Amino acid sequence: MHVAILGAGSWGSALALVLSENKKISLTILHHDNYYDNHDTFKYFDTISVPKNVIVTSNKNHIKNCAIYFIVQPTKYIYESLNWINHNTISKKPLIVNCSKGFDNKYEKTFYQLVCKDFKNFKNLYCVLSGPTHAEEVVKKLPSAIVVASNNDNNSKIIQNLFSTKYFRIYTNSDIIGVEVGAACKNIISIAAGICIGLGYGDNTIAALISRGLNEMKLLGLYFGAKEHTFYGLSGIGDLSVTAYGKHSRNRSFGILLGKGYNKDEALKEINMYVEGIKATMIVNKILDKYEINMPIVSQVYSILFDNKNPKIAINQLMDRKLKHEMNK
Repeated sequence: MHVAILGAGSWGSALALVLSENKKISLTILHHDNYYDNHDTFKYFDTISVPKNVIVTSNKNHIKNCAIYFIVQPTKYIYESLNWINHNTISKKPLIVNCSKGFDNKYEKTFYQLVCKDFKNFKNLYCVLSGPTHAEEVVKKLPSAIVVASNNDNNSKIIQNLFSTKYFRIYTNSDIIGVEVGAACKNIISIAAGICIGLGYGDNTIAALISRGLNEMKLLGLYFGAKEHTFYGLSGIGDLSVTAYGKHSRNRSFGILLGKGYNKDEALKEINMYVEGIKATMIVNKILDKYEINMPIVSQVYSILFDNKNPKIAINQLMDRKLKHEMNK
């Protein structure tokens, strides 16, 4: 079985290392970086050699005949990749596995909604892989768990069996929308958590923020048609926890810099990596305005990022809102 990973960033590299242990497949990584022309190590893990059974290429002709495509790219490139696969693959029914976390930039939809709209032939071939997994820990083979969601249980099991090792455990789920919404929104809440840390607030603040942030994620998910229980699983509270508390989270690190007084551009320059939560904040805020959904944490993060609102004022305003029942919308 020929498998392709589109994207050679840190997460794509980590997934490649896990997959390289499956000797029943041939694996090709598609990259857009001339680093690999002169190096035999991974760019983001330069002490780890690319396994000999993994091919790294920039030539898309090498991945036309793949049974499975893992898309591990910034969300702004996913539509382009889906379109390329749709028009160029010679495989009859390739599985498409989205491993990126965010919304489509143009249509402001989850990628499964986008597939249902523009790539209907992929509807029953589409999966999403998500959960609380820092690439930096996966490459060290530290025990990790993740979830694959599909509307076809057989497809989920194929991905589950393809990946699962003694240190990388995969669960299955049928709620694609819920997994995608959780994956995208947790980045926004992670930025907010980082801001609180940068401001010098304590564990009480972060715990409250994560709890209320999960409630906001669930609210948006239910609007999109997700199942509530999904948000209490790996792609919901699991991914939110590791992103908000984890030292490897770029969204959290970005938020910490904002809390310390950096502006958005200064913080991005310091991080020097793509921060998905910024675009997710913009898209979710548009959805909130359009459909009058109340997500106050998201709204305050938007004001900090795009209206230059003082982070301390924004966080304090969350505390000054009208008192309410915990479980009311």
